[in-house]
Amino acid sequence: MSWTTPRKAFIGAAAAEGGTKLNAFDNALLKLGIGNVNLVKLSSVIPAHIEWMEEVHDVPIGMLLPTVYAHVESDEPGMTISAALGVGISEGNNGGLIYEYSGYCTKEEAEEMVRKMVEEGFAIRGWRLGDFRVASAEATVKDKPAATLAVVVMFPY
Repeated sequence: MSWTTPRKAFIGAAAAEGGTKLNAFDNALLKLGIGNVNLVKLSSVIPAHIEWMEEVHDVPIGMLLPTVYAHVESDEPGMTISAALGVGISEGNNGGLIYEYSGYCTKEEAEEMVRKMVEEGFAIRGWRLGDFRVASAEATVKDKPAATLAVVVMFPY
C-alpha cells in the first residue's frame, strides 16, 4: 500500500442517537458523510499547505480515510457528553497540530481543553500559531443511547 501526503482536509462534528451506543456512533459518522468508509486513525500532525474543505463529498464506499477523531457514547439518561478537536495551523500554513478530547462535560469545556492542548503543543515546538479552528458536538442522553464525534478527515486529492 502506498500513502501520499494529504492535500485537503475536512473538520466537523456531530451528535446522534441510536438503538445502541455503536449505532449512535455510526449515525454521527453518517451525519458527517463518512459513515460508509473505513477510518484509519491518525496521530495529530497536519501537513504543510493543507486546503480546508467545507464538506465531504464523492467518497467511494469502503475507502480508507486517514482521520483524527474524538468520540464518546453514553446510554445513561441525563448524562451530557461532548467531543472536540482543536486544530492549530502555523503561521504561513507550514503545518499544524490537532488535539482531541471527549468526555462527560459540556462542549465549552471540551473546546477549552483542546485550545489549551494546541497552545502547549505549539509552545513546546517553538511554532507560532497562525489560525485556530475547533469542531465540537454535545448531547444530553434522553431515552436512547447518544454519541458525539469530532473529526478531521484528510484526503490525498
